[in-house]
Amino acid sequence: MLKQKVSECYLSQGYEVIQQPHIHQLPFDLSNKLGVYSPDLLVTISKHQGLFITIADYATNLPISNYCHIAKTIAEHSGWRFLLITGEDATPIAEEDIADPKLTRSQILHRKERIAKLISIGEHEPAFLSLWIFAEVLMRRHARQALIPIDRLPTILMIHHLYAQLEISEGQFERAIALNEIRNRVAHGFPVKSINLNEAIEKLLNLVDEFIAAEKH
Repeated sequence: MLKQKVSECYLSQGYEVIQQPHIHQLPFDLSNKLGVYSPDLLVTISKHQGLFITIADYATNLPISNYCHIAKTIAEHSGWRFLLITGEDATPIAEEDIADPKLTRSQILHRKERIAKLISIGEHEPAFLSLWIFAEVLMRRHARQALIPIDRLPTILMIHHLYAQLEISEGQFERAIALNEIRNRVAHGFPVKSINLNEAIEKLLNLVDEFIAAEKH
């Protein structure tokens, strides 16, 4: 059962976990703004820090706008946040890498230089895949910064929700969808003409630059 698996994962890290907590077990009262909302799990990291977790078996047909409201309400209390975990998550349970402070300029330059080296020696497929991973990390970080709890969802669903929530433009959405299709072809070993891959790398570089520019300071 997914709920038990998630619970055991956090318990194994030494955190306190309460399944289906009663209202008096919550760190603060949410009823004024959220009515009858109750998390599936309450994970306490410290006295003033933790996670309200909602669990769904499937990643489709989720009430994301409602979850955004929940996330924003919980985020009003410093140290606490809302987390949506599904049975189709692209991110491992308890994986918090994208919660790190925003990428520094030196880290960004290092990643781009590494990708440029791959391109310079003709390793276009590894360069594209490495660049796509970078773009995906930036999109997931952006979703979390915007308090849209989709940063763990499968990539294609995350892109659709970012667009639906007006966090990326129509042009960015269309490019991301098209580039994700190329990523799938490359990752699964299907041939992509070098001229098309070079063009895709250029478009992906532009998209990454746009996402970097959108990073919150």
